[in-house]
Amino acid sequence: MMLASTILLAQDPHIHIYRNDGGFTTIYPASGLETTHNAADSTATFQWSDNTTLTLPLSVIDSCRVAMNDIPVLNISLIDYPDATSLWEKDLYLKTQLDISGHGTVEDTDSLTPKIKGRGNSTWAYPKKPMRLKFDKKTSICGFKKSKNYVLLADYLDNTHMKNVITFWLARKLQIQYTNSFLPVDVVMNGHDLGLYLLTEKIGINGSSVDIDEATGILFELSEEFDEKYKFKSERNELPVMVKDPDFDELYEENPSDLTPEQRLEIWRKDFNKAEQMAAEGHVADAFDISVAVKYFLINNFAANGELVYPKSFYMYKENLSDSSRYKLGPIWDFDICYNLHRHVDGEDVVRPADEYVWTNGLLNDIKSNDEFRSKYKAEVENLVENIFPELLEFLDRYAALIEPAAKRDGVIWPLEEDYGWTYRVSSYNTNYSISELREWIVARVGFLLQQAREDSF
Repeated sequence: MMLASTILLAQDPHIHIYRNDGGFTTIYPASGLETTHNAADSTATFQWSDNTTLTLPLSVIDSCRVAMNDIPVLNISLIDYPDATSLWEKDLYLKTQLDISGHGTVEDTDSLTPKIKGRGNSTWAYPKKPMRLKFDKKTSICGFKKSKNYVLLADYLDNTHMKNVITFWLARKLQIQYTNSFLPVDVVMNGHDLGLYLLTEKIGINGSSVDIDEATGILFELSEEFDEKYKFKSERNELPVMVKDPDFDELYEENPSDLTPEQRLEIWRKDFNKAEQMAAEGHVADAFDISVAVKYFLINNFAANGELVYPKSFYMYKENLSDSSRYKLGPIWDFDICYNLHRHVDGEDVVRPADEYVWTNGLLNDIKSNDEFRSKYKAEVENLVENIFPELLEFLDRYAALIEPAAKRDGVIWPLEEDYGWTYRVSSYNTNYSISELREWIVARVGFLLQQAREDSF
């Protein structure tokens, strides 16, 4: 016998079925969906206009949530490898067809043809692979500014899928120039669901990232990987400095009568070393934009970024070699293993304390010792606490509600708990608990930053 609870839904809503059996089900689109409860065998059947049906035991259903929009889905088809379920190369570009289902959040887009390859340093070693999309010409997807290159961050070690997002959001509120845009998306490859990713720009000198003239400017990445073609170790602090952009070889090919790549590298090496020495001698403002450096350090201190000291993913740029131009720290990047990092110690779960100090590299130490820097930093912390932090918590709650279904699905796809020694990885299936834990840590962290600032102990 069919009992009550027949529901007709319109306007293509999405049905998220929260389950207690380790699974999670989303139905979309659901135009004309009808659900029925069968008392005889205690099941719920979902049936929609094309006669597709899904039947689940009532015992596994905790609740159902109806939403009028959902995060977009990027459907990626590997043209020459239709049976592949994941990428396997970082250096091999593959031809794709990309179809985007906007799900009420962005416009649907069909039959795009970017190339795709793997990306990342340590993140490439994990099962869920980060990816890079490259178009032949500048293309806008999901409402982003037109660009040739996009990045899909896997956030495999972040069980909240929020750490990069929160940091980008805060950087934008602090008006840090060239901060990345971001959008949560589900990624499906050859029909195989890969879970929740973060779509963002690729950092580089271009109109959608660091928008400076590549003929005159520079974007450095300071990172212990030290794996770019043009690189050097700085004289004072022996920092691993790499030329991220521009492409020196490409500039030379375009204008062979201009400087060779080796000549360009030598010019910029001397300029960097000069700036580093000026900071050491107390002339920070003559070499670095102090206001930008203040906000850059605040963001990293807020996130308890332990990679500043190595350093890793530490970017800085300069528009030109003129006496009036200053190095600017940024853009910010790579915060998936920051904040309340988990570890297993003697079989127990240990979380990074919210009052942990951040170690910084020699250059940043010299910049931080400047009186103007310290005065501006204290004022910026007060501004964060009084004017930005309440809005940040509101954003955190809204974003958590937006990604909750996708984060739970991701936890079903990638359920493994793994101990890497320096961190313990858990899935995002219990997303509400994970995010509430992160929220509590952030509240405590902001209190610590305020204490640091008032005691002049940062």
